[in-house]
Amino acid sequence: MIATLISTFVCTAVINFQVNIPNICQENAPMRFYCPGPNTFFTASVLWGTIGPLKVFGHKGQYKELLLGFPAGIVLTGAAFLLVKKFPKNRYLRQFHPVAFWYGPLAWAPYSFSYAMPSIPIALLSWVYIRSRYLAFWSKYNFVLSAAFSAGIAISGTIMLFSIQWAQIELKWWGNEQPYVGCEGSACTLKQLEPGERFYPWWDGSQIPAP
Repeated sequence: MIATLISTFVCTAVINFQVNIPNICQENAPMRFYCPGPNTFFTASVLWGTIGPLKVFGHKGQYKELLLGFPAGIVLTGAAFLLVKKFPKNRYLRQFHPVAFWYGPLAWAPYSFSYAMPSIPIALLSWVYIRSRYLAFWSKYNFVLSAAFSAGIAISGTIMLFSIQWAQIELKWWGNEQPYVGCEGSACTLKQLEPGERFYPWWDGSQIPAP
């Protein structure tokens, strides 16, 4: 409760600080406040609200093939369940979770795989090597270590902001330049819409089935 109360004031102070930064979230933003990241909320609002799911995922929609995910998910989950029942002592089948297997990588989908690679060796070391050999140690310190990593990143970011970025100091280093080259620096669009074109098929009211 104390941590939640403190974070309320800290988050409010950070937001008030950010909204007063000139040109924030623009290409010419100072101190690299470019606000990178996938805008899932805005994309979902357009797909499910402005356009509507029937025009996007309906039987005449442009992405109607995605509906195959429903029967495919049922088949894969059922197959995994039956295999575990048939081979209950197989350690690999017991550790395989089809939902986690397919849903987990979705968090990495908008990014280059280089963003996710650093977490994989740490996860393997913690959840595979240490957990299987030193379970008591892992149970006591694993999640504390995870919180320590998160806190370390936050503290490092704060120090870098007010020491280097605040002073507009540019460090010429490969690791600082890669996020801003190629498609990471500017979006590489596959297709451009001509005037009057749409990215989904045009539907009029007559094509929508009556309830």
